[in-house]
Amino acid sequence: MKHLLTTYFMYTQDSAAAVRRLLDRRSFRQACLGYFVATLGWVLFFNIGDGLSLPVLLIKLILVFAAELTAGYFIAALCGLFLDLRRVKVSSAQLFVLVGSAGFMKALLIAFALISAACPQAHLGWLAPIALLGVFVLQLIYLVRGLQYAWQVDAAEAIGGWLFGFIPVCAFVTLLGVFFIWFLVLLV
Repeated sequence: MKHLLTTYFMYTQDSAAAVRRLLDRRSFRQACLGYFVATLGWVLFFNIGDGLSLPVLLIKLILVFAAELTAGYFIAALCGLFLDLRRVKVSSAQLFVLVGSAGFMKALLIAFALISAACPQAHLGWLAPIALLGVFVLQLIYLVRGLQYAWQVDAAEAIGGWLFGFIPVCAFVTLLGVFFIWFLVLLV
């Protein structure tokens, strides 16, 4: 926790040095903490107020955490492949840690879910897609800036690298979801 707070406060003062320090440490534990915060963000954002039992909530947390870790592996590997093809030598381990640290942005989804649950009469549901899009944009900005700080790539190359990683993973998850729904329809 001490390293996490140090990195955060260092990031507010000198972003480039903080990203380089984060990547030099290659802390799998800190990356997993970021992935877990992202997991909490997803689960609470989509399930708060649903009256889930504790076993169902734990199963959802475990499954979403496994999906977050797996997506992080693939996104880091594909982004590393793209940048390597562009002759930028990157470390997939460092990219994995960078993607994990971007998961802390999804804590904003937790805040939105709690505010929505606390104020049901305000009908904030229509703001949910905007909140989700805002968090994705903030994550992309953080990841692009991280590549710029660590490997001095330009913004277009950094965006291309992350999109090269995100698009196939998102397409796979979407296809998997469609297959799952189709399978459930066939069972019923």
